[in-house]
Amino acid sequence: MSIDLKVKQLVEEYFDEIVEIRRDIHMHPELSEHEERTMNVISEHLTKWGIPHTTMVGGHGVVAVIEGKAPCTIDRKYEAVGLRGDIDALPIQEMADVPFKSVNDGVMHACGHDMHGSMLLGSAKILKALENEFSGTVKLFFQPAEETVGGADPMIKDGCLQNPEVGAVIAFHVTENHPTGHIEMRHGKMNAAICDLILQVEGVSCHGAHPENGVDAIVVASNIVTALQSIISRNLSPTNSGIITIGTFHAGTKDNIVAGTVDITGTLRALDLDTMATLKNRVRTTCENIAAAYGAKAHLQLLDNFPPLENNDELFVVMEDLIKEHLGADKIYYKPEASLGGDDFAYFCNATKGIYMNVGTNPGTRKHPQLAHNEYFEPDEEGMKAGILLEVLGCLELLKKEK
Repeated sequence: MSIDLKVKQLVEEYFDEIVEIRRDIHMHPELSEHEERTMNVISEHLTKWGIPHTTMVGGHGVVAVIEGKAPCTIDRKYEAVGLRGDIDALPIQEMADVPFKSVNDGVMHACGHDMHGSMLLGSAKILKALENEFSGTVKLFFQPAEETVGGADPMIKDGCLQNPEVGAVIAFHVTENHPTGHIEMRHGKMNAAICDLILQVEGVSCHGAHPENGVDAIVVASNIVTALQSIISRNLSPTNSGIITIGTFHAGTKDNIVAGTVDITGTLRALDLDTMATLKNRVRTTCENIAAAYGAKAHLQLLDNFPPLENNDELFVVMEDLIKEHLGADKIYYKPEASLGGDDFAYFCNATKGIYMNVGTNPGTRKHPQLAHNEYFEPDEEGMKAGILLEVLGCLELLKKEK
């Protein structure tokens, strides 16, 4: 029996157990930087299956290592390859009517990270079962804090890509935009760089009956918000993508008081660092000069968040071929445009070769629209089969490549 056929059989054989694990993780979601129970559940299963691993990597991350025991007959291109799945949840009150509904008030796996971690466990169990049939090393990264500080970066800084050196990393994210088991791919740029905007406009408060005595921070800040929107339309080429979104605007204490300060937060998004530099420069100039024109001050912080995520061409071709062979070409959707959403898998792509794809989890039968970060998000667990299959086959294929 070919190893590919064995992988497919093991996906089916282990799937009920993986679903059970997924539902347990889903029922007990944990926010970013607090994934202690989730980490321990992952560790317990890895221990039960005899898979060496380390916990508390880059926070509550787990790194598992599976060493192939078959004799090596080639000069391998990659001594080790990696799989990544994030594990944190979101501050959302779950409303989906499922028997494994979140028991943690105000916390929910509304982005599918419970699926990602569970797929990784499924891949780990299969690779362990097949360890005598491949050579090389597979490392599995159960990554915390994707939704906040970006747990990928501290995991990499803790050395997860070393000893042995990982030459390629594969990651899947579930998507509600495609039918269950379909795969969304894109050459090159996949996700945006992110920069957090924190702005305080400092004016001078006074009585609302005598505004000439103060500097109205609300008027100043309102002009800044309006002007920021013209940066995209007038400082970027129409063929280039960027976003400036103001998400919060807080000011004032009473109806007859001219507000002395306004606090604003927002996000900048761009698909490359040169465009991001342009946005940051224009945002700073706009905020400071408009404030000065009114006699106010702009206290601005622009905090770099995730870098842009760009897929490696070689890994794209490898995974594309595997999808066509094992799922069918009709199961591939080629994403026409990059997303201006961010994902900290970009750190892995910057540190080594990376490929990031989406696996469809929409059965088309849900009562409520399926939207990520929504309280009714209910991904179809059957989609995990395609993710596990491609994670395992992707690792095996890469470990067969010669220099």
